Amino acid sequence: MRGRPGREARRADVHVRPAAAARRLTEARERAFWAAEPAGADEVVDIVVPRASLPRLLAGADVIARDSASIVTGCGHARDGNVHLAVFQPDAKLRDEVLRRLFRAGADPGGAVSGEHGTGTAKKRYFLEPEDPAKVELMRGIKRAFDPDGIPDPGVLFDSIPVSSSTEPQPARPSLRKAESP
Repeated sequence: MRGRPGREARRADVHVRPAAAARRLTEARERAFWAAEPAGADEVVDIVVPRASLPRLLAGADVIARDSASIVTGCGHARDGNVHLAVFQPDAKLRDEVLRRLFRAGADPGGAVSGEHGTGTAKKRYFLEPEDPAKVELMRGIKRAFDPDGIPDPGVLFDSIPVSSSTEPQPARPSLRKAESP
């Protein structure tokens, strides 16, 4: 591809595989992800980064693994920048540091602590640390706007969000349940 003036030219290699080969590759990726825990992984996490940052993330994971005498293996969805990393580090304190460094390596290029598997309570502390405080406040505001009563997943990512300090009665919410027939 031609680059724009003043910008580095970029090119992408596209390899088209027969349907059967593509299916086998996808199946192998799935088996690799689900095999990590039975193989003894102490943590399995997913990190998503801009696709162009995948080599940087994987190189960083290699350095983090070597620095900490850990094993970090990965598989994922390269087309969307999502990498599943299995961390083999039995020492809990050292493993915590490895995870912090891995999540920082993902967040630095504009990525996120979690891809399609969600953040949940297990990654809550890791999620909030590298994030921009303004972004976290925006997310809290969105959560408050759509879920002022904190009904789904209370305290899972954000600690309880106060509904309102007002003692005024709140308007009734329509029920999502189907009305019963008399």
